[in-house]
Amino acid sequence: MVVPISRPNTGRSMNQRQPVKPKSYAFAISALLPLVILIPVQMRVTRPMLLVERFWPGAGWIEIALLAVYSLWLFQGALNAKSAANFRRRYWIFFSVVFFAQLLVGLTLNPAFLMSGELHLPVPALILAGPLYRGAGFFMLILLLSTILVAGPGWCSHLCYIGAWDFAAATAKRKPARISRNLTLALRYFTLALVMVSALIFNLSKVRGEVAFGVALAFGLLGAVIMAALSRRDGYMVHCTRYCPVGGFVSLFSRFYPLRVKIDRSTCDHCMACATQCRYDALTGGDVKSGQAGWNCTLCGDCLSSCAKKSMSVKSFFGEKDVWPAYQAVVIGLHAAFIGLARL
Repeated sequence: MVVPISRPNTGRSMNQRQPVKPKSYAFAISALLPLVILIPVQMRVTRPMLLVERFWPGAGWIEIALLAVYSLWLFQGALNAKSAANFRRRYWIFFSVVFFAQLLVGLTLNPAFLMSGELHLPVPALILAGPLYRGAGFFMLILLLSTILVAGPGWCSHLCYIGAWDFAAATAKRKPARISRNLTLALRYFTLALVMVSALIFNLSKVRGEVAFGVALAFGLLGAVIMAALSRRDGYMVHCTRYCPVGGFVSLFSRFYPLRVKIDRSTCDHCMACATQCRYDALTGGDVKSGQAGWNCTLCGDCLSSCAKKSMSVKSFFGEKDVWPAYQAVVIGLHAAFIGLARL
C-alpha cells in the first residue's frame, strides 16, 4: 500500500502571503535606469554634470557604467538584506554623505565640485522657492517633478539629502510618539504656502539677494534644530512631516501615484508592530483597520519587514499584484543616478 506523504505543518495559514520573488525586469530596471538618466546628461548638457567628466574628459562614460553596476549590486543587496529598514537607512545616509561631502570640498578646496561653480544652499525648500524668487532656474523643480512622477512619495524616504538625517534623529527613540494627524496636515501645508508666497513677495518687492540668502539660511538652520530637538524627542520625523515644504508638495502630487501600502485584514492580528516601525505616522490603528497606510505614507517599505504575519504589501491601483520589488528597483536606480549628480 502506498502511503501519501504529507507536508510538515509550518504553522502558516494557507492564505498567508509568501515572499515575492523579483522578476527579471526588476533587475533590468535597476541597471538601466541610471543609464537612461545619465547618458542624455552626458551627451546633451554643455557644462559637464558628472563629477569625473569635469576633471577627465570622456571619463563620464566610465562613471555611468560604474553607477549602473552599483545600482544592480545595491538592488541585489536590498533583496537579500535581513533588515530592509536598516539597509535602506545605510544607502540613504550614504547618498546624503556624498552630497554634503561634495559641497564641503567645493567650498573649501575646489569650486568645480559645486557643479555650477557657485554656492547654492542645500535647503530643500529652495527647490520650490528659488525659481519663484529668481524667476528662472527651473531645472531642480523639473527634476523634482520628474522624480515624483516616477517614484511618487519615495522621494522623501529614499532620495532627499536632508530627510536621511531627520530619519536618523527620529529613530534615536525606539518607539514614536502618537501625534495629531490633523495638526500635521495643517502645519505641512501652511509651511508650503508660507514659503511659496514669501518667495513670490521677495520677487515682486525686489528683495536683495543677500537678504533672501539670509532668510533661506535661517529657515534651513531652524529645520536642523527641529530635527535635533523635536524629531529626537518624539521619535517621528517632525521636520519632514510638519516643516519641510517639499514634503507637502510631494504629498499633494503623490495622492495620484498608483502605489499604496495595503494590509490584508484577514491575516492581520493588529499587533501594531508596523506602527512602531513607521516614522511618518502613516500607520495608526485606524489605518490598519482600514487596510491601507495613511495619506502621509512615503513608501519607505520599513513596515513590510516588520509584519510577522506578512499581511502587508505594496499594490497598484491597476491590480492586486505586489509590485514592491519593481518599486525598489526604481528608487535604487534613481539613487544611483543621483549619486552621479550629487550636487543637484
